[in-house]
Amino acid sequence: MVGVYLLFLVSAAVSILLYGAQKSAVKIGFGLSAISCFYALCYFVANMGVTQGFALGGDFLYAPKFELTPLGNFFSFVVVFIGFASSVYGMSYAEEYIKKANVGVFACLFNLFILSMLLVISANNVFCFVVLWELMTLISSFLILVNDGKGTLKAVMVYLGIAQVGAFCITCGLLIMAHYAGSAEFSKFAHLNMPTAASVVVFILFLVGFGSKAGMWPFHVWLPQAHPAAPSNVSALMSGVMIKVALFALVKFTLFLPLSIYFGLAILILGAASSLFGVLYALCQHDFKALLAYHSVENIGIILLGLGTGIYGVAAGNVTLAAVGFLAGCYHVVNHAIFKGLLFLCAGSVIHATHTQNMDILGGLAKKMPWTSVGMFIGIMGIAALPPVNGFVSEWFTYQGMLQGALEQGIFTRYAFTLSVVALALTGVLVGMHLKLYAVIFAGTPRDKKIWENAKESPIFMVLGMIILMIGCVGFGVGANVVVGYIMTAVNSIGGAGGYVASHGINLTSNLGSIVSTPLIAIILCSTMVLPFAILAFMKANREKPRETDPWACGFKYSSRMQMTGGPFTGDLRRIMNWLFKGDRKVVTKGYFNPIEYHNHPKDIWWGLFYEPVIEWSKKIADKIGIMQSGYTNVYALYILVYLCAILAVSYFLI
Repeated sequence: MVGVYLLFLVSAAVSILLYGAQKSAVKIGFGLSAISCFYALCYFVANMGVTQGFALGGDFLYAPKFELTPLGNFFSFVVVFIGFASSVYGMSYAEEYIKKANVGVFACLFNLFILSMLLVISANNVFCFVVLWELMTLISSFLILVNDGKGTLKAVMVYLGIAQVGAFCITCGLLIMAHYAGSAEFSKFAHLNMPTAASVVVFILFLVGFGSKAGMWPFHVWLPQAHPAAPSNVSALMSGVMIKVALFALVKFTLFLPLSIYFGLAILILGAASSLFGVLYALCQHDFKALLAYHSVENIGIILLGLGTGIYGVAAGNVTLAAVGFLAGCYHVVNHAIFKGLLFLCAGSVIHATHTQNMDILGGLAKKMPWTSVGMFIGIMGIAALPPVNGFVSEWFTYQGMLQGALEQGIFTRYAFTLSVVALALTGVLVGMHLKLYAVIFAGTPRDKKIWENAKESPIFMVLGMIILMIGCVGFGVGANVVVGYIMTAVNSIGGAGGYVASHGINLTSNLGSIVSTPLIAIILCSTMVLPFAILAFMKANREKPRETDPWACGFKYSSRMQMTGGPFTGDLRRIMNWLFKGDRKVVTKGYFNPIEYHNHPKDIWWGLFYEPVIEWSKKIADKIGIMQSGYTNVYALYILVYLCAILAVSYFLI
């Protein structure tokens, strides 16, 4: 455990030493990160069911303590798996940042980012957790700034602003728990005795604190700004891994509280809202990285549906429901990390080849970028939950858990689970429309000849990074028998959800009388894909090479401008949901003989409702108190003295 953490620390130190040798830093810095991640990957798999920890020496103030439970091992595995693929990808991808930033610093921050997430997962006291949590936020903001483009600074400021509000809520919640536990050590939180009102307050603080980092609705507004601004391998880590660390912490600390069934139902309802609003906003994006960011909101919602079901099961004393819910949530954690990481790496390859994030000016790239097109297609299959790719398995478990929960006692409980099933079903239907992500970028004919002619497949290490996650997408779907066994090891370590062993690797019998047997379902559904080809073979279809010609254009000469872009895919939906999108519409004319340009850029309604008023209010307060900034050192010293006296006075009365 200590050796794993030291590997990343050494990799970061070596990377920063290559400050003046940027070309070497690309291969060595990210190569060392890949080696560290691969070693850590093997370590966490081998120790999945083991609880282990250590404490740093020294008696100054306190000794930081770290502990990894089976659940912590599972989440650490997710971190290093995506970190491994992203590091391999970076061994070629980072070359384009030689002129934009110092790659040695980039690689150093990349290694430290992975290390900070691992340390947050294993932190075992309040002070250590809060410090490492803030360190993780700070390092990730620096990584966003590596790609210093238009809107990057705004994205970082929004991200840091929401992150600081979340950190404040987390700190307050942990300090309240520490007060009732009589200790700041997490080991003392296991049998926490606190009033119902206090537990509700702490739970709300955790929802806001961890939910803001996870990108849960309505705290999601930083995702579509930060993720498109960051380098693509950093986006893969932030979207695929960092937001999952927040979910790990939410589950970990919520289970320490005196549980109520309404805690689980609250997470369930927020998950349903996140999944539905996330996919609706994703549909209307023209920037494909922003589209993928909104998909993170959607998939966080799906994960919350599973975790909410599990927490409800623990609170209600339904062990089967708890096991199925936590299994669904944890399985989708790793699945989303893999296919979303793959999609962000593919997006980075497209940007590397075309230097644009606007999908509407692309097209026909499948011929120029075959590996990237295959990766994007597999990733879309995963996000659409199509067998035999991994997304299907975890969503199947999620349905199983929520359908079982709908049979519980209580009208509110039944309505909550039933409406969540409906929300997930609607999400699944709408996700199918994201075929546009592949169709507009890779299919059809080129819309911009210059971009298409200059496009080419990515360098070898970028392709290899994508292939690793392609294998993961298929492997975690087809190999569900093996994967479930490992995940159940982590689930069984959760209080109130233990005692289940996956028979034959995958079967969990529920009160519905059904048995979750995902491989059989996947095989049956996949067999239907073969059916059209079997019919063609049986009917002795003409196998001669078809004649290629332009599509019919109503008697006019065909032009690539006639192809469907990303907008018409969702035009009807945008008109129906206009109250939600509030898009900026603009028509640009450049003379009678030039084509007319129509722009429709949707806005996040929640930004205007919640965040802009707070920002404006804060700016007005800042203008009023700006008089305190005199610029004189002696005045600032007086402020410090007054503050220290106030702290001492408050401490005197509290102690």
